[in-house]
Amino acid sequence: METIVSARGVLALVLSLACFTPAAVHAQAAPPAAPAATVNTADESGIWIVVGGTATTLRGDCQEDCPQQGMGAYLHTGSVLGIVGYRVNRQMNVGVEVSWVPATSKADQDFRSTFLLASAEFRPWASRGLFLKGGMGMVFVRNFVFDDSGTLPTVTQKALGLTYGIGWTFRQTERVGLQFFGAQHVAAIGDFQHAGDTINDVMANFWSVGAAVVIR
Repeated sequence: METIVSARGVLALVLSLACFTPAAVHAQAAPPAAPAATVNTADESGIWIVVGGTATTLRGDCQEDCPQQGMGAYLHTGSVLGIVGYRVNRQMNVGVEVSWVPATSKADQDFRSTFLLASAEFRPWASRGLFLKGGMGMVFVRNFVFDDSGTLPTVTQKALGLTYGIGWTFRQTERVGLQFFGAQHVAAIGDFQHAGDTINDVMANFWSVGAAVVIR
């Protein structure tokens, strides 16, 4: 009888160990909980806003049959710009740019140019602040004068607008950054009549250097 009892006790012990062992192995094999990932707050936002100002030099010109007297004056002024858009990824931003350029001709005549452009900004290296910029859209010119002689009429109309530039952004991974840039804007005004003659391919060129605050 003692032998039977002992055999039963050994069998019960073996079964208990067999059931306990897989549970212990499973508990030991469970991987530790992964730490919470660190998220860059700038990458969470899809907003891209740029607000700044520039020092601008502008000049009117045409491709052929341009008036010789008083042609080619360089005017110096300031301008403001703003861009509202969104971040496609860490290297590409797209949005709508508005740039307003008030100026005064040599004859003390005020005129205005307003650019409304689809704009894109690309950073070749995600870890660096260098960026390239380009855009296309419309420009609204009011009383634009492209000569100093006073013999040509002013131009008030819509035109094709282009821009391209290069710059550097500081704190490019932060919510608020600062960028410095150089850019050229072009207004292709086109042809118009004067004294029975056609003046072809009238253009306005705007060269700017400036700074802006960037919000992401």
